[in-house]
Amino acid sequence: MILNKINFDKLKSLRILYVEDDAETREELELLLKQRVMSLYVANNGAEGFKLFQKYRPDVVITDIQMPLTNGLAMSADIKHLVPEQHIIILSAYNDVEYAFRAMKLGIQHYLTKPINIERLLKLLEKIAEQIQLQSELAKSQKLLQQYKLMVDEQAIVAKFNLDGEVTYVNDRFCDLSGYSQEELIGNFYPFLYQVDGDLEKFLDFLKQLAGKRKWHSVIKNKTKQGKAFVADVIITAIVDEKNQVEEYVAMMVDITHLFNQHELDTADLKKDLDQQKHFLAEYERALDVGSSLCVIGNDGLIQSVNQNFCNSLQCQAKDLIGQSYCGLISRKKAGLEVKNFQQRVLHSIQRHGHSAELLKLKYGEGPEKTFSSVIVGIKNLQGDNHCYLALSQDITESIKLNEDILETQKEFIYLMGEVVENRSHETGKHLKRVAEISRYLAEKLGLGDEFSEMLGITSPMHDIGKIGISDAILHKPGRLTKSEFEIMKTHSQLGFDILKKMDKPLIQMAARIAHEHHEHFDGTGYPVGLTGEEISIEGRIVALVDVFDALGSKRIYKEPWSDDTILAYIQSKKGRQFDPQLVNLLTEHYDEIIAIRNQLSD
Repeated sequence: MILNKINFDKLKSLRILYVEDDAETREELELLLKQRVMSLYVANNGAEGFKLFQKYRPDVVITDIQMPLTNGLAMSADIKHLVPEQHIIILSAYNDVEYAFRAMKLGIQHYLTKPINIERLLKLLEKIAEQIQLQSELAKSQKLLQQYKLMVDEQAIVAKFNLDGEVTYVNDRFCDLSGYSQEELIGNFYPFLYQVDGDLEKFLDFLKQLAGKRKWHSVIKNKTKQGKAFVADVIITAIVDEKNQVEEYVAMMVDITHLFNQHELDTADLKKDLDQQKHFLAEYERALDVGSSLCVIGNDGLIQSVNQNFCNSLQCQAKDLIGQSYCGLISRKKAGLEVKNFQQRVLHSIQRHGHSAELLKLKYGEGPEKTFSSVIVGIKNLQGDNHCYLALSQDITESIKLNEDILETQKEFIYLMGEVVENRSHETGKHLKRVAEISRYLAEKLGLGDEFSEMLGITSPMHDIGKIGISDAILHKPGRLTKSEFEIMKTHSQLGFDILKKMDKPLIQMAARIAHEHHEHFDGTGYPVGLTGEEISIEGRIVALVDVFDALGSKRIYKEPWSDDTILAYIQSKKGRQFDPQLVNLLTEHYDEIIAIRNQLSD
């Protein structure tokens, strides 16, 4: 018997009930099936077979027709009454149309005549196994999709409207933002576009354009029902049916009003720069367009499971990744201490905040290098211990390539905000740019990679953003601060962190850490928390050193600039106490180059 065309691995997933009254036939087929399927239950009549079905609920029932007590068709009718979708194979020595017709009426699709063609039976079982697997995967996908929909509905601000612009659904968060109830919104025109210009014809024309483009993205300013102003980032997507015809529109919004309230500094120029803040929401847009890439990491750092999006991005299969080190995927190009820094930073951030936001370059084998924006969360068991880590990532490689110009705009915007603080405190305007360039230089020399160094150069000017909460009397005092005044001044680190921590984006999270930690000392005597050594992020340690270096060499309202030799001697005296010893050594080694950078950006 040649059975090499059968995929026996698929048969191993089946649980089969076999009902046959003929002992010789039963024993022969039982011996064949028992070696190839997961479980085999055998009965010699329909009554016994039905009892076994009720007890074990097998995947497939194989039954003869003519049997004592209860025949195969009667038993099949009872089974179909319990489980209408049950897979049943009828075996009969009677090549009778009547039996086939009765089986079809019961919804039985599989009918084989005796003597049994073993290869045909096994092929049929292989096909049924494939159907059961597909049905199981479909059920899991539908359940996962339902959970994703629920998660989106819980977390996002969502509305749906039909082709005529009438609202068909809004969630509770939409009502909270708008001030309208569901009853007031459903059945009316979608308000947050229609109210912008008050022109219904323009709104309907917009819907026609949207049907062709399929997606619209913008930042809008509007008012709630109570007249309160708000700002939102809106993405509207056309939902199509199986014929690619638009059925409805789904609008998802992010309320970014708090960003503008925090950074509103009595200047119209900042309001005109509203579009520059759209990059803060780029991760969100990409999540909607691409979908999430999931990777589960064990406590030993090895990958436990991945989804298809993650595999597709790295151009490999799940079997290639499972059991591999997640850190081993981090690109080694100019990496230096990147992997070590990544592990320390992630664990420290999860311990403090419950999650870690990361911007990573990942690569598998000879495949392409991909840039991911990732949120890594510790998953705890019932005892509260870390069971594993979940990395939820978005592939932002193409967006970074297409939007490098936005990075420069973002940098200037952050400089602008920092300079508002510097100007308010009557300090040199170029202090921020010197801190940025020297911090970037030290990060490169430390081997932290081009991407990290660039991010540090962009975010370091935000280190003193918390000074917007310090009174002018203290900021502008020409003499030395009293002890109580200095305690107030020290709060700017926490104030800066509180302003920035609410934006869960990699750049802003780095800026938040810098604002929070740039006055921490390596020996734990700094503020506001008293972190020690590598508890302080590497970006916090770098900016702490560079900020003091440049401040000592700059004229302030309360002092004259120090000489270069005096500055270096002071910094070396604080090695291992206020500053990271490794960074002090690096600054000393490249002191002439750092002085040159400072002089190029002199006031």
